[in-house]
Amino acid sequence: MNPRTGDREGPLYLQIADRLREDIIAMDSGARIPSEPQLAKDWGVSRFTVAKAVEQLVDEGLITRRQGSGSFVAEAPLRRAPGYLLSFTEAVEAAGRKPSHELIAFTKTGWRDGLPYPEDAELVLLDRLRRVDGVAVARHRSVLSAELIDSIGLTEKVARASDFSLYRYYGEHGLSVDTATEHLVASVAGKDDRKLLGLTGDAVVVAVTRHSFAADGTPLDAVSAIYDARRYSYEARLVRQHRSGNLGQEKNHVEILDAGRGHLGPRLGPWGTSGDGR
Repeated sequence: MNPRTGDREGPLYLQIADRLREDIIAMDSGARIPSEPQLAKDWGVSRFTVAKAVEQLVDEGLITRRQGSGSFVAEAPLRRAPGYLLSFTEAVEAAGRKPSHELIAFTKTGWRDGLPYPEDAELVLLDRLRRVDGVAVARHRSVLSAELIDSIGLTEKVARASDFSLYRYYGEHGLSVDTATEHLVASVAGKDDRKLLGLTGDAVVVAVTRHSFAADGTPLDAVSAIYDARRYSYEARLVRQHRSGNLGQEKNHVEILDAGRGHLGPRLGPWGTSGDGR
């Protein structure tokens, strides 16, 4: 990495972050970043300035830190296109990573307002900690119809398997998730979620509520998920309506593309090892 000068403006640490960001683009995922003392020497700035620049890129998810090992280029994030339903397992596997889960609870639960089930329906809570390459990144609390899962033989023993996928199990038993509604909000992580995901006391999470349905409208899953905000973002195509009301003409859109791949939508990642850069 060579220092570059130019007409950059703003705080020096942000200028350094811009330089480092450009270097990272040309590097492979997992590549080691030169040490902060080395960067400070190469660029003729203080180590404090370099540290702030690196921290900026850590916050952006471009760099991960590993205790005792140094800083590394983060793994490429996972993106899922809106309008194309993928389960957590499918999305992680599509990115070449290994999904797994730990069953927290499989128990009867009560109805609450907002669930897509009748008030008198018998319901089961499927509570899982979701991992990518062994790293905890999300918690999924699914509320399922007891009648439905009984009919397909879904039991606690089946759900306890580390490679269990609800959508895949449905597919293997003649059920297909056809549509879903999804709602996202940011919130402060609760005590239990902080412990499970290894988050600090002031950590922000992305809370995702998704209701999935079969083609005939039968509810298949009502999941409330909590994601480490450093591992999840949402990118979408925005379409501006033409004054005439004809959306087929003069559409202006904004696309955030993934290194030319063109995938939009929820994004998980970057993946890394557990620790301060995870």
